[in-house]
Amino acid sequence: MRRAFATGAARAVVDAFSFPGRGPRRYKRDDGRQGFPRGGTSVAHGGSDGAAVGEVPGTARDDRRVGMNASMRAWATLWLLALGSRARAADLWVKNGGNDSLDGLSPATAWATLGHAADVVNPGDTVHVLDGSYQGFYLTRSGGAGSPITFHAEGQNVRIAADNGTTPDGINVEGAAHVVIDGFVVDGRTRAGIRVAVSQFVTVENCHTGNNGRWGIFSGFADDLTIEGNEAHHSQAEHGIYVSNSGDRPVIRRNVVHDNHANGIHMNGDLSQGGDGLISGALVEQNVIYGNGAGGGSGINMDGVTDSVVRNNLLYDNHASGVSLYRIDGATGSKRNVVVNNTIVNAADARWCVNVNGGSTDNTVLNNILYTYHAFRGAVTIDASSRPGFVSDYNAVISRFSTDGGDTVIDLSAWQALGYDAHSFVATPAELFVAPGSDFHLLATSPAIDHGTATSAPTVDLDGSPRPVGAGVDIGAYEAQLTSCGDGAVDPGEQCGEPGLSCTDPCRSCRQCVCALDAPVCGDGRVCGAEECEVDADCAPGTACQGCRCVNPTPCSSGIDIGRPTLALRASPFMLRLAGEAVIPKPWTGIDPLGHGVRVLVDAVSGPGGVDATVPGGTGWRVSADGKRWSFVDPAGSHAGITRIVIQDRSKRQDGLLHWRLVGRSAGSIVLPDVHRARTAVVLGDASECAAVMWNGPGQARPRCGGDARRIACR
Repeated sequence: MRRAFATGAARAVVDAFSFPGRGPRRYKRDDGRQGFPRGGTSVAHGGSDGAAVGEVPGTARDDRRVGMNASMRAWATLWLLALGSRARAADLWVKNGGNDSLDGLSPATAWATLGHAADVVNPGDTVHVLDGSYQGFYLTRSGGAGSPITFHAEGQNVRIAADNGTTPDGINVEGAAHVVIDGFVVDGRTRAGIRVAVSQFVTVENCHTGNNGRWGIFSGFADDLTIEGNEAHHSQAEHGIYVSNSGDRPVIRRNVVHDNHANGIHMNGDLSQGGDGLISGALVEQNVIYGNGAGGGSGINMDGVTDSVVRNNLLYDNHASGVSLYRIDGATGSKRNVVVNNTIVNAADARWCVNVNGGSTDNTVLNNILYTYHAFRGAVTIDASSRPGFVSDYNAVISRFSTDGGDTVIDLSAWQALGYDAHSFVATPAELFVAPGSDFHLLATSPAIDHGTATSAPTVDLDGSPRPVGAGVDIGAYEAQLTSCGDGAVDPGEQCGEPGLSCTDPCRSCRQCVCALDAPVCGDGRVCGAEECEVDADCAPGTACQGCRCVNPTPCSSGIDIGRPTLALRASPFMLRLAGEAVIPKPWTGIDPLGHGVRVLVDAVSGPGGVDATVPGGTGWRVSADGKRWSFVDPAGSHAGITRIVIQDRSKRQDGLLHWRLVGRSAGSIVLPDVHRARTAVVLGDASECAAVMWNGPGQARPRCGGDARRIACR
């Protein structure tokens, strides 16, 4: 749905989603229809009791009403919007009894509604919301890398008491990037408490979502999403936290997820909704998950999830599975995942602690406590299609396993004879925990202490305390800590915090007398973990630091996307064909190709290759008598091989609409950019009168590129 914005530039960004002949950009609506596995049955691949081990039978599969075709046309916009920044970020205020006609710049002149703030907020702005009850909001505006849009609850009782008015959700973030939602209480909404769709780099933190109709926190087609420090509880129909529709690199951290009808945390790639049908690069860590699954599912449910890590989670008293890796809707099984240092203690009416089926190969299960109070089910069940590449070891277990999806059970010895869990052992909650059922820290005499493996083990535990401590890595979510730390004497295992001991690695801090790795924090001046840079000087010449990644600079940060883009690029002999259009808001200040020329850039976000051509005004240019058409001809290709350009002002069709076609040829050769990270920018006037597109990689939704080192084609 198009939104009316206060500023002309922002309105132009939204208008750029639609072009003459196509109508406005639309999403399919969320109609709440039921989703079933193909083949006419509502029961997923089952355990011995015939109940679904993955998604709950008869529940909505994903937010399939997101509208893949329309929404993914905006995907490139998100990258571009993320580059924009506001010269002067503002602190804005909303309170009960405020007035939307005021300036919102102080508590005394605060606005009344979150919807008004959502319509006018700009990159870098923080919306401070005072205690009270509010209607939710629908946000489509974007922040930038390092300058997010933030909605921050100033008190503990900032409540969303009504759906946002556009979707049946409390807070809805859609078609946006670089947004932070912090500290809201969202209870009793019709569908989701908080929904994030077709967006990038959105953080939902410190929120409380409870008793919502379907989900606490939901996302669809949301890359680089962070869900951290939230409580998600008592979802009536489905899940506490639901990440869906091939959104890659989600981080789900330090949440408390409890008493939801189905899954605690559910991730589902869902090929039927477009994209690649997979969620990859997920990190699920330090969550406490309990009391979920009365309607089926898992504490942590993974359908079509690959190359992801599940670590340092505590799952207890759940009534379905613990961690499930499988395929129903995903493009493939859940493959190449690592499940490490989790504590899973299932209720008496639950299923298996770890459930692997549906061709979910090459998974690794290490350092976990796996126990169930069920009379028949046990630690790990796996089907034949998922056994290739499966590794399981160094676990504290109940002595029940299955190799046929739970139909029959074998003990630990028989399981070890198959090549699994050679270093694992049987242990009971009474032997392992301080207080079984309520305190899952390890007893001083626990057999889990020092008996894990360092392979894939996290450097901190569920509490954030260092790992390992002592002679080795502990098994489970908690690491037993040194008891003599801080006594003024250097004891075995202590690395810092005592006389003469200190940490020398700038990326480590002293915690509990151990030099523990710090979590990378972009902007803290230290290049740690997966960070590539903190400032431009950390990057190679010619590249810039954005979001602690070294990237190629872009000439365009307007936030306007290229519509109907097409690109063909050949390495040798060089050939370029480029076409597209964009709405550049008027009044134009620099759009005059005859006088000022144009610039065209085809490159990748990072790495070498591409074309950067500036064609100056003057020689070679002509303009029509009505001033609506500019053409450039240079058979010699004097400017980076560009031989012909045609630019047309189509403002009669839509105010500010410009269309262009560009051709380049030469006998020389170029290096092509990475087809998976290609982008295009066209500067038609001054620095803000430009448009760009971030191309998706091969096999993904349009706009996308395909090809190789010789030739690429994009549309």
